[in-house]
Amino acid sequence: MSDFFFIMPEILLALTVFLIILAEITHYYEKNRLIVMISLLGLAGAFLQTLLSYRAEAALVFGGTLSIDAFSLFFKLFFILLAMLTIVALSHTKSIKSSTKIDCCILILSATLAMCFVASASHLILIFLSVLFLNLMAHFLLAVGKRSKLSTQVSIKNLVFSAIEIGLLLYAFAILFLATHAFSIYEIHEVIVRSTISSEVLLIAFMFSFLSFCIQIGAFPMQALLPDLLEGCLTPVSSFLSVGFRGAGFALMIRFLIVVFAQSSELDRQWKIVHGVDWTQIVALVSGFTMFLGAWMAVCQKNVKQMLGYLVVSETGFLLMGFLVLDELGIAAILYNLLIDFLSLIGIFYLITFLLEELSSDRLDAFRGMFKRAVPECVCLVIFLLCFVGSPPMPGFIGKFTLMAVAWKHQKPELVVIAIFSMVVGMVAVTRLVYQLMGGFSEAHLLPVRTVFSKKPFFMSLLVPMILVGVFADFVFTWISQSISFTFW
Repeated sequence: MSDFFFIMPEILLALTVFLIILAEITHYYEKNRLIVMISLLGLAGAFLQTLLSYRAEAALVFGGTLSIDAFSLFFKLFFILLAMLTIVALSHTKSIKSSTKIDCCILILSATLAMCFVASASHLILIFLSVLFLNLMAHFLLAVGKRSKLSTQVSIKNLVFSAIEIGLLLYAFAILFLATHAFSIYEIHEVIVRSTISSEVLLIAFMFSFLSFCIQIGAFPMQALLPDLLEGCLTPVSSFLSVGFRGAGFALMIRFLIVVFAQSSELDRQWKIVHGVDWTQIVALVSGFTMFLGAWMAVCQKNVKQMLGYLVVSETGFLLMGFLVLDELGIAAILYNLLIDFLSLIGIFYLITFLLEELSSDRLDAFRGMFKRAVPECVCLVIFLLCFVGSPPMPGFIGKFTLMAVAWKHQKPELVVIAIFSMVVGMVAVTRLVYQLMGGFSEAHLLPVRTVFSKKPFFMSLLVPMILVGVFADFVFTWISQSISFTFW
């Protein structure tokens, strides 16, 4: 089978971007735009092609630069579906101009293309180029459609931190290449296992790469960046950034850390650290601080998007617990929680966008009394929020409980305590928003909000699968675990 068959989803995405740019150039003043339809058709084609790739055996293609396995296919489906829902959400909002929506479609498709390469890349140069391209698209998405001091400030901040992230990643790759004289992460792993590379060199390479990943996923000590980015960008784009870019960071982080800094042990579906470099202790420390600081800062916020940003940071700390156990159950728990985050955050930001169209501010007190004006929307928003923070018996609780159970099984009780505390504090932050939604209102706010009919099926289409993922959690978890077993580690 040709190597090009395995990258057909990326080829379709690139062709879709080219067609949209061509259509924009040749039909600039035409009123009836087909940009959204072309985008969705291209994404649907890439989605179907990714599903067809499951029929083929796992393979290393293009000289081992790309790993096409169940792990990369899972994330490709994840990113493509995220892009589809984001573009649909953009088409529903009234707060963005048509020209801006077209720019967002192009950037979202380009970012999705970069994410797919990040999830599959197994060559240091390709990893570097994919992350660089992804950060460039993030910078454009942050700046598009907004003319404000906050947007400019956030764009500059993102540019600076992206440069730091790329620099740290480049230093880590340079150290690994000089120590192993190999570019493929699988060849690097073989050299590390066979040779006597000092643990100090491996520790330095790990620290550089891990700090770079922390910027990408919004973990401690870079936890303050993500909430600022979500506040400064367009609200419909916030879900794409909070889910997609973090997901790409976790996809790269899982494959890179497991392949390079761990090796298969005698026990089935488990790994052990190489050369005594116990990097799991560092990840445990970062996980604890990220959970605690994210939840605590979320309670202190008076801005809704900032509060959501810090809740996302706290969720990142939860996901990091899956790395500590060094087995496939922990990795499966990370992917399951990412799936819950995907469904809940899309719904949260979509409904927040709808409510912000009726308000003049994104401050917490501006949402006061909105429950009596938009009952279905506020009820769905509360359900999405409770699921995201892990309130029982919501599906999010199943994911977080699995991570805590795995951590407890591997003698990490202090992290379990911090996780429970963070869950409770996160629920308090959500309760503050619910209190404002159900609070008093002035006479000017008596009129109910009229929802466009096409909007209700959209957020209901997110609510139903989220509930189904919780009801059939055992089936979903089994499917994810079986998929991971057919992965190049």
